[in-house]
Amino acid sequence: MQVSQNVESTSGTQGKPSVYSLVVWLTGTLFYFYEFFIQVAPNVMMPDLTRHFGITAAQFGFLATAYYVGYAMMQIPAGTLLDRFGARRLIVIATLICALGSFLTAHANTWALVELARFATGIGSAFAALGSLVLAANWFPTNRFGMLSGFVLTLGMLGAVSGQHPLAVMVESIGWRESLDVLTVIGLVYAALTWFVIQDHKNPMNRHKINASQSFKELLLNVVKIIRQPQPWLLAIYGLLMFTPTLTLGASWGAGFLMAAYHLPLTKAGAMISLIFIGWAIGCPVFGFISDRIRLRKPPLYISSIGGTICLFIIIYIHMPSTFMLGTLMLFFGIFSGAFLSSFSIARELQPAKATGAALGFMNMAQSLGGAILPPVVGLILDLLWTGTMQDGGRVYLLSDYQHALLILPLEMLAAGVLLYFIKETHCKEAA
Repeated sequence: MQVSQNVESTSGTQGKPSVYSLVVWLTGTLFYFYEFFIQVAPNVMMPDLTRHFGITAAQFGFLATAYYVGYAMMQIPAGTLLDRFGARRLIVIATLICALGSFLTAHANTWALVELARFATGIGSAFAALGSLVLAANWFPTNRFGMLSGFVLTLGMLGAVSGQHPLAVMVESIGWRESLDVLTVIGLVYAALTWFVIQDHKNPMNRHKINASQSFKELLLNVVKIIRQPQPWLLAIYGLLMFTPTLTLGASWGAGFLMAAYHLPLTKAGAMISLIFIGWAIGCPVFGFISDRIRLRKPPLYISSIGGTICLFIIIYIHMPSTFMLGTLMLFFGIFSGAFLSSFSIARELQPAKATGAALGFMNMAQSLGGAILPPVVGLILDLLWTGTMQDGGRVYLLSDYQHALLILPLEMLAAGVLLYFIKETHCKEAA
C-alpha cells in the first residue's frame, strides 16, 4: 500500500509516534469496539428473540449467517477501497450503516427484516478491523505493527465484553429493542467524532495524492495476485478454523450452553462469556509483542491451536465444580485464541506494501465465512436433537444436545494446528 511506503520513508522503522498519531489510531480503532459490541449482541438477546419471533435454533443460527455473509462479501472490496480512499470517510460511512442496522433490528416486525438488518450491519462492520489496521500501517513504523494489531483486537474484545454481561443487564432493565436504540445513538455520535478527528496520513496535504495513487485496475491486480498464491489460502483457512470457534461460542451459542450446563441466569452466563473476550484482550497484544520481539510468527500460532483445543474440550465435556474454575478456563481459552493474531502479520508480510488492505481483507473474508457457516450448523444439529420441550414459547435444549453440536469447535482448532505446518515463517520481514 503506497500509504505505508510514505510513512516508513518519513518516520523510519524506529521512529517514535506522535501523540496525534495515537489519537487518530485510537479513534479509528473505537469503531472495532463498537462493531464487536453489536456483533455479539444476539448472544444475550437469544431468549428474547426466539420467544418474540417464534423461531427455531437453526433460524437463530442463520442470523449469524446474514451478518457474516455481508461481512465476508465486503472484505476484499473494503481492503481495496481503503487502499484507494483511506480510512476516514469509509469508517464514517460504515459506522452509519451499522447504526442503521441496529435501528432496523430494534423496530423489525418480521424475522426476515431482522436478518436483512444484520446483513447490512455485516457490510458496515467489514471496515472496522481493516480500517484500524490500515491506520496503524499508515501512522506507525513497521516494527510496531504486530503490537498495534494486538491492541486493535484488544479494543474489539473489550467491545465484545461490553456486549455480554453489561448488555444483558441493560436488556433485562430496559428491553432488547430499547437497548438496540441506545446502540444506534452511540453509532451516530461516534461517526461524527470520527469525521472531525481522523486524518488518513501523517501529512494531510498529501492525503489525496497518496490514497488515489493506485488505479482500480492496479488494486484488482493486487487481489488477483493474492488469490493465485497458495500461502494466502493456507493462512485464510487457518484463520477460519481458529476464529470460528470463538465466534460460535462467544456470539451465538455460548450463553445457551452455559445456561443448560450450569443452570446460570442470563446475566451470569453473559459474564462467563465475557471472560473469553477478556482473554483475547490480554492474549492479542501479549502474543503480538512476543512475536515482534522474537521475530518469529509461527510459535504463537502453535500455542494458540494447542492451548485453545485443550481448553475447549474441557469446557464442553468436563463439568467444573465451581464457577471460578469455569471462568478461569474461559479466560485461558480467550488468551490462547488471541495468540492466532500473528497470522495477520504473516498475511501482511507475504505481500508488498501496496497490497496491505487487499491481503488483510482476504484473510478477514475467510474468517467471516466460517462465522456464516458454523452457527447455523450448530443450530441445525440442536434442532435434530431437540426432544420437543418448550418453555415460555422457546425451545429448550439439553446439555447433551449442546455437547454433540459443539464438538466441531475443538476439532477445528486441532485441524488448524496441523495446517500450520505448511505455512511459511516470515521472520517479521516484509515482502519487497
